[in-house]
Amino acid sequence: MSRESYMTLLRTADPRIAELLDQGFEFVTNAFRPGQAPRGVPARDCDQMAARLRREGWEVDLTLAYDERGKALPQMASLWRRRSA
Repeated sequence: MSRESYMTLLRTADPRIAELLDQGFEFVTNAFRPGQAPRGVPARDCDQMAARLRREGWEVDLTLAYDERGKALPQMASLWRRRSA
């Protein structure tokens, strides 16, 4: 699935994501919520990634994550960013 197709899917799956896209946010990645990564998998969680982006000067928002079929992934969050004004 192309990035463009995934963004179209996200826009239709979640009105909050459509709002973020309309406000100029861009999708960064999906990341596990704190404590939700599978055992033994080294992974930064969404809060750590959001903090790093904020330190770099981005405005950050988190939403529910979806897979490429539009199924919600409650153990994950989607990270969105736009340049701070």
